Amino acid sequence: MIASVAAAAYAAASLFVAGMVKGVVGLGLPLVALPLLTVAIGLKGGISTLIVPTLASNAVQAIQGGRLLRTARRFWPVYLPLLVCSFLGSQALVLLPERTMEAVLGGLVITVPLVSHFQPQLRISPAQERWLGPLIGGVSGLLGGATSLYGPPIMLFLSGLKLGKDDFVVAISLIFLVGTIGLGGGLLNFGVAQPRDLAWSVLACAPMFLGLLAGQRVRARLDERRFGHALLAVYLAAGASFLFKAFA
Repeated sequence: MIASVAAAAYAAASLFVAGMVKGVVGLGLPLVALPLLTVAIGLKGGISTLIVPTLASNAVQAIQGGRLLRTARRFWPVYLPLLVCSFLGSQALVLLPERTMEAVLGGLVITVPLVSHFQPQLRISPAQERWLGPLIGGVSGLLGGATSLYGPPIMLFLSGLKLGKDDFVVAISLIFLVGTIGLGGGLLNFGVAQPRDLAWSVLACAPMFLGLLAGQRVRARLDERRFGHALLAVYLAAGASFLFKAFA
């Protein structure tokens, strides 16, 4: 998959940066790594490479802080449609051109967090959460299965719940963990990824975890306002990179 030493070094640096961003804001591993990796190995290769690092990083962040069981009980209605739809959505990687997916991704990645940021009064009540959660899980699963990026609709949903930064990190990590399990199964089932691709994916964990540890140290120093600004900056930068690649 990675044809040269230079390409491997570039991929490792991309994964370190993406891991650091995820350590700071709780998400952003595929969001940051995928636009960078597609330069060297294409969209499908980048998605396959990110399977194991995404699983591993989200598993680590989901169990930190003692919030796992409480979060799982609250958000289980999101997980079931997310798992099924991410498996089914991965078939889009076989059917749709990469430029089409990149253009759609860029628009979503920029628009949704801007709505969340500039409409801070958005609030989801417990009654709305009960029916909106499964819907968001299904939509995010289809999007994430096709692109490995579940974040835009999930981010808007969690923002409306007004979670604190640590609860947000555990909630979104656990959601991404479930989605990636469905995505990985779909990639193998539909022939997008081969078992040998998982070897590269396992190796990709090393630079990712180094970045993750560095980023977590930075997050410990952020207040809620700066955390929100950092989250928005990650989305805007990633969305712009997808649009640039789609229309270049």
